[in-house]
Amino acid sequence: MQTITRPMLILALDTSMAACSACVYDTSSETILAAKQAFMDTGQAEAVAPMVDATMREANLAFSELSRIAVTFGPGTFTGVRIGLAFARGLGVSLAIPVIGINSLAAIAANEKSNLHPVIVASDARGNDIYTATFDANGRELMPPAIFSRDAIAGVLPSHTCLVLGTGADAVLKNRQHLRGTSGDLPVAANFVRLAASMQASEFPPEPLYLRPPDVKLPISYAMVEKSAARLLAEIHAESFQHAWNENSFSELLESHAIVAILASNQQTPTGFVLFRKAADEAEILTICTRPAFRHKGLAKALVQHMEHMLREAGIKSLFIEVAVSNQAALALYATCGFSIAGLRKNYYELANGEREAAHIMRKGL
Repeated sequence: MQTITRPMLILALDTSMAACSACVYDTSSETILAAKQAFMDTGQAEAVAPMVDATMREANLAFSELSRIAVTFGPGTFTGVRIGLAFARGLGVSLAIPVIGINSLAAIAANEKSNLHPVIVASDARGNDIYTATFDANGRELMPPAIFSRDAIAGVLPSHTCLVLGTGADAVLKNRQHLRGTSGDLPVAANFVRLAASMQASEFPPEPLYLRPPDVKLPISYAMVEKSAARLLAEIHAESFQHAWNENSFSELLESHAIVAILASNQQTPTGFVLFRKAADEAEILTICTRPAFRHKGLAKALVQHMEHMLREAGIKSLFIEVAVSNQAALALYATCGFSIAGLRKNYYELANGEREAAHIMRKGL
């Protein structure tokens, strides 16, 4: 554990709900050096890296000057939480600095600076549910994050006067004499970064907090395919990647008995595939993709889970994949599937402009 004994520069970021924010905080002067926020229902995977880069440039800092990173870990949207965590973890590994987790409801409570009333945070969890937590006037957590139906939430919250923040505040205020807070209903990095300044850092990165599991929305069937499917795999790959593999590449790969392709389909329509290689008691994902029309439905994760079941039955103990450090969507997917960053390959990928990019080595024990 790390105890704070010296001034620090902290980068904080959030992608857990309907916004993306970043800031840099100097603990020695207790000053926000730079901060940015943008509201968005989707698109955090594409927005977070440029926003963090712009924030660092505005603060006139190099990433190597950072002392720690703070990131929200949920509850929130399934993909949004993973995007922020994957980005923070990757940056933390590359800089060899701690990553501090802040729960998203505590981050929202940090928007309130008055210290006049206890705070109820109520965030819309979609459907008929609300994420909620309560805090005293000094920001200390009284009730940890939980999920309740809109009908049940009134029975678990304080009856005395509180400020209510969050996108689900109306459900709390409906039959109670609470006060509607106006300091902000979403996490803001510039407001919660100070929480990270006083926290101890663990050797283990924060894990996502989900209060209910995601659902796969389409019925999917799986089939192992052989060399004859090379053209179809190439077509799907071309829909998914700018630098796609051609039919000959897939045909040559599938000639190896160590390489396996699993095709996923929805009502006989191919939706995506995973290609992996086995060696002894280890396996490596070579490529995985979902057709654009079927994305954001949990299909890629379901495909990985099906592959993992096959590998376990075959006696495979470890599964690996290499992911470009800038590919935040892929990092979020694999973190969702239980992978963790195990190392870094410098200058691993060659980019179109001739430059090279590092890759994270991600591993999952089976």
